[in-house]
Amino acid sequence: MSKKLLLTETCKFKLKPTEEQIRVLEELFTTYTEMVKTCFNFAIKNNVTSRKKLHKLIYRKLRSKFPDYPSHYVYTAITQALSIFKSYRRLSRKRRNIKQPEIEVLNVVLLDDTHLFWFNWKHLKIATHKGHQVIPLIVHEYSEKFRGWKVKGSRLVRKDESYWLHITFRKEIEAKQPHGVLGIDVNEKSIDLAVVKPNYARFIKIDISEAKYVRDRYFKKRRNIQRKTRRKRRKLLAKYCGREKRRVDYALHKASKIIAEIVAEENVRPVMEKLKNIRGRIRYGRKMNRRLHSMPFRKTQLYISYKSMEFGYEHEKINAKNTSRICPICGELNKPNGQLYRCKKCGFEADRHLVAAWNIGLKSSMWGALPFPPKAAHDLFKSEVERIVIKC
Repeated sequence: MSKKLLLTETCKFKLKPTEEQIRVLEELFTTYTEMVKTCFNFAIKNNVTSRKKLHKLIYRKLRSKFPDYPSHYVYTAITQALSIFKSYRRLSRKRRNIKQPEIEVLNVVLLDDTHLFWFNWKHLKIATHKGHQVIPLIVHEYSEKFRGWKVKGSRLVRKDESYWLHITFRKEIEAKQPHGVLGIDVNEKSIDLAVVKPNYARFIKIDISEAKYVRDRYFKKRRNIQRKTRRKRRKLLAKYCGREKRRVDYALHKASKIIAEIVAEENVRPVMEKLKNIRGRIRYGRKMNRRLHSMPFRKTQLYISYKSMEFGYEHEKINAKNTSRICPICGELNKPNGQLYRCKKCGFEADRHLVAAWNIGLKSSMWGALPFPPKAAHDLFKSEVERIVIKC
């Protein structure tokens, strides 16, 4: 029996409510904020992290206070309040002087997949204190790919003066049997790939340096904006923040799509490093720390993983220890200097990021030993590297 992959993705739909429906939605957001705030304060006061226990203690109180609202808003308010409380507890254990969250205005309402909303690709039917509201929505071209997928939950989101429906779709995909691995090394200026098969290898360097330069330019813009008046500063920061995010995300989506297509073309398993606690391990000078902390390494991996799953290939994550230090020919540990990797024992030289991608691939559970003899592996690194440049 073939293995099934469970792919989950979220799609956004813009709503087109009437003036009366806007009024109803605003009342819903206000009431839901009060529900979450009540649950959160109760959880903190009684140190409750169990959903079952908090539901037992506060459900009847909220139902009697808001009798006109469907009961499932209380369920989702408890879920959201506990999520905020648990995040606050985790942060307070790691750092000192963490301020307790103040829930004054919430712009997100969690919806139950069967009791609070119904979605039919033309309208959103949502249960409110004023009965069921049928709100038209805009179906864009990208969302067509989700037709036939299962709806597994949703969020109602308020952004500026518009309303959005974020729907989580789920689909089962038949997993394919890979015939090799794709080692992926995500760096500040490039994503380096090493396709490794029993009798074949290929090196690809995807240049994403444009994303880094976008980050640098907008950092300088924000620094200059700090000299403006408070009102103008807030307006300009919101304006440029959105532009920066969109441009960087575009580059990452484009690069990850190319990588997913390589995975399908070569029939290989994508292998990446575990990046847990990477921010804590970055300890250089102030300028270098800012540069490295601004790069979305984890987001890049996320895009690659789900786009690969759409083709039926499950990713694997390995321990990143020594992947950029170990020599792929003799196994000696060396400290890379700049862009070049040089082994002091055997004299091997190559691009340090391609060496890391190669070692990441070979750490996969698919390989028990080096698939190439040392001389053949040495010659492979001398072959021409394919280069792809991503523009923002």
